[in-house]
Amino acid sequence: MKRFLKYSIFFLALLAILLGCCEVIVRNMPNSYTYKNDWMQENAQRVKTLVLGGSHNYYGVMPSEIGDSVFNLANVSQGHEYDYFLLTKFQKKLISLKNLVIIIDESNIFDPPFEDDDREWFRAIYYKIYYGYPKHSDFSIYNFEISNFSSFNQKFPKAVKYLFTGKTSPDCDSLGWGCTFFAPEKFDTTAMTAAAKKVIERHRCKNWANVDYNVQYLNRIGGWCKHRGVNLIVITTPMWDKFIEMTSHKQIAVMRKVINDFTTAYGAKYKDYLLDPRFRGIDFNDPDHLSDVGAKKFSHILKQDFPEL
Repeated sequence: MKRFLKYSIFFLALLAILLGCCEVIVRNMPNSYTYKNDWMQENAQRVKTLVLGGSHNYYGVMPSEIGDSVFNLANVSQGHEYDYFLLTKFQKKLISLKNLVIIIDESNIFDPPFEDDDREWFRAIYYKIYYGYPKHSDFSIYNFEISNFSSFNQKFPKAVKYLFTGKTSPDCDSLGWGCTFFAPEKFDTTAMTAAAKKVIERHRCKNWANVDYNVQYLNRIGGWCKHRGVNLIVITTPMWDKFIEMTSHKQIAVMRKVINDFTTAYGAKYKDYLLDPRFRGIDFNDPDHLSDVGAKKFSHILKQDFPEL
């Protein structure tokens, strides 16, 4: 029995060391979070326009097409809680900030906290590990890449390749724009419709208390900008018109009320591009995200509509 326990402890110790090494290897592979954190640490003091938000801004707003001193700090599913955290994390460095661009749309107002979302819970890991968000303990599941084992398995071979070759991509360009959503060769209406149904179900509001959760962080962002004299710009990015037709009318109505209340309270400028007729076909990568072609077009339009950028 003692020999069995001895070997069992030895085996578990070796396993822990192996998993720990694998965790370190994956963490050391560059990604959009590490890139943006490092970039902001080095360059935040020269940023005049900062873009926050989820994937719609991450893939849709291209700083290189807007002007000097613009950086995209958005990321996939990044809600207002994390927008506010990033503002406060870098606030001492943002000494030149004049404009803050955020997004309010039919999804991010209704999304739950990551911890309450069966599909998105693991994204809290990235803010804990790569940005140092102190919401969770160092000993919680939110401090280990391996906690999301399916994603970890996909990353590990790439991380090993990076370890030996030094070649990888953080999935964003040098100014933070998500550069992996390309225009399709041909716009497939049938496939787009099927994709739209899945997206709508994923973002269907299942708990209206989530609106209050998101609005409280919106108000903190608004107060932060007002206190510092930063111009607050709110946008709703273009989406495929058929997608919006299928989206809950109640969610759209609540979205518009939140936007109206927020912009009125904080004097923010707002532009609604949701059903902008200038965006069609290959401007979209999927029903609610712009392609690289659409992002370039959209960024030019933003510059025209908001010359202060």
